[in-house]
Amino acid sequence: GPAGKVPESFQLLGYSRIGPNPVSARLGAGVAVMVAQVEPPGGALERVVVPYLMLAVAAAVLWRCGTVLAAVALLAGYAVPASVRDVVAHVTPATGEREQVIPDGALEAGRWLRDHSSPADVVATDLHCRRLTRRSCDSRHYWVSGFTERRVLVEGWGYAETTLSRTPLFVTSYLKVPFADPGRLAANDAVFAAPTAENVRHLARKYGVKWLFTGANPYLGNFATLRFHNASFSVYELTGK
Repeated sequence: GPAGKVPESFQLLGYSRIGPNPVSARLGAGVAVMVAQVEPPGGALERVVVPYLMLAVAAAVLWRCGTVLAAVALLAGYAVPASVRDVVAHVTPATGEREQVIPDGALEAGRWLRDHSSPADVVATDLHCRRLTRRSCDSRHYWVSGFTERRVLVEGWGYAETTLSRTPLFVTSYLKVPFADPGRLAANDAVFAAPTAENVRHLARKYGVKWLFTGANPYLGNFATLRFHNASFSVYELTGK
């Protein structure tokens, strides 16, 4: 045929002059949608293996016909529905309201502290967990340090090197690994759970803490100076009171 033109038989198999025909990608996506709607018989293993076996057979047919790029497009198309479901699930949860990771008033309180403190100041907070379920802590909580732009004595530790280095690979989740310095965590949390002149002074002297960022905690007012509060959060300054 004319130079640069791909035979019609190859086009039907998903190959064109510029690469794989979209038909192959659509076929892959179609397989993914079909297996999502039709539950194969058997146990969990069969429900996982059968869809991939179907995909492997389709890819092998294209591959043996010499249409390598079409097989690649088929495999890529198979991944499209899952990617779409992930995005949709993120913006539209299946049930109930979507979790509000950043609470109301958080930005206002964080920015106030940023604007009224020194970059060298250290902040202590009792906000460590993004959410608390089944007595486990999702320790990916970072918005206090993010909004205040200040060093925080202890906030979230999920992605810390000291956490990841202690997580057995393929054995447990890093979210189940506790904070690396239990003494520091205990000293930090004691100030918020049961504040006393002694533990507040200890936090200031040993760790250099100048600010306390928390929710509503009127007991702290006996040992620190309230500088800011809104409906959700309070900021106290340690002034040697």
